[in-house]
Amino acid sequence: MDIIICEDRQEYIKEISNIVKLFFQDSDIKCNINAFNHYEETINYIKSLTSYEECLYILDIDLKQDKNGLLLGREIRNLDDYKGEMMYITSYVHQMGSVFKYKLRILDFIDKGCDMENDLKKALSAYLKIYKHRIESEALVFKVGADVIKVKPLDIVLIETDKHKKKIILHTAKDKISLNLTLKEIEEKLTDDFIQIHRCIIVNRNHIKRIEHVDKDLYVVLTGDIKEPVSKRREREIKTCIIQ
Repeated sequence: MDIIICEDRQEYIKEISNIVKLFFQDSDIKCNINAFNHYEETINYIKSLTSYEECLYILDIDLKQDKNGLLLGREIRNLDDYKGEMMYITSYVHQMGSVFKYKLRILDFIDKGCDMENDLKKALSAYLKIYKHRIESEALVFKVGADVIKVKPLDIVLIETDKHKKKIILHTAKDKISLNLTLKEIEEKLTDDFIQIHRCIIVNRNHIKRIEHVDKDLYVVLTGDIKEPVSKRREREIKTCIIQ
């Protein structure tokens, strides 16, 4: 979960970050909090993300810069296609109508001067319900020993066969998970976002960054600069996938 805060005043950044941190600690949810006081720093960080489904943007309206928080919200929506959730914490409550004018689809609009901490906690509770519902409805569930692991399909970069251990290895951007399944068994759980590039490798189309030719062989380059070979009979399909 990525919590992205943009607020021009350092004292509010500290207060909001602390409320968010303690809230999710109490909820036993891991979150990554990134706070900025400049428009460009915020948007550059958001552009660096590979997915937006687990993003919560907490924005101020008056950033004391050429571009305000409403323009920031509109640029975020152009990037994330409304996949993340957004809320405003501001003293400019008269700007509430502008949020609808900019078509930002926000979760809450919080007045800094009216019990901000309590209102923010209520908004975070609403977000947590949305987040948990999304995880439960979208996650793939696997049993690994005594543990049950849930993985969002969008987080999966590739899945490959481990020939030596007769298992499959599921790669995310941050982890590797070993499963007692065959490639065919896991393929039945996957959406059309996944494509088989080799008899022992399936990749997530969303994580394909480019294709490369090395001599007469074709490779896909995935998130994290992972390079995997494409079988000859799959080359045309993969090239079509990239062009689309």
